[in-house]
Amino acid sequence: MKSSEWLKNIFSIAYYLMIIGWIILFGFLLYAIFISPGDILEILRDAEEFKIKSKNALYTSLAYELSSSGVWIYILYLFKNLMKDLIFRPLFTSLQIASFKLIGQLIILITIVDALSIFVFKTIFQGRLELSFELFDFWFVIAIGLFLIFLSQIFDQARIIKEENELTV
Repeated sequence: MKSSEWLKNIFSIAYYLMIIGWIILFGFLLYAIFISPGDILEILRDAEEFKIKSKNALYTSLAYELSSSGVWIYILYLFKNLMKDLIFRPLFTSLQIASFKLIGQLIILITIVDALSIFVFKTIFQGRLELSFELFDFWFVIAIGLFLIFLSQIFDQARIIKEENELTV
């Protein structure tokens, strides 16, 4: 199997696993709202990022995690479709260029929003001011987003050169 097929399959598996995780998280939120927030609070009481001690913190963090993971699901969906387009269609199309750019922008946006939300949640729910960006968790992911935007520019230049070459033949 070619590496492109492997990559397409990896994106597909990650996409479907993220959807399953999103559904489970949505179930936690519904359970917390309508049945028993105490049970969910007990499960999440010792979370690594910040300790959830109140219902408001629970509802806020679950709602945020749902929206954040929804954006990551959309990013994986775009990647999955981009891989299909790169494998089965001609290269350097406008769709591929726009997909690389959009994926890069979304990765940068959600990474910055995630970092800010952790800062805000810790400040509000724990009453402590802490700001830390680890190399892999923040800067590396930002670099991946920037690389995808750069790749979209390369694809755009290649599309222009390809169109010029087709006109001169």
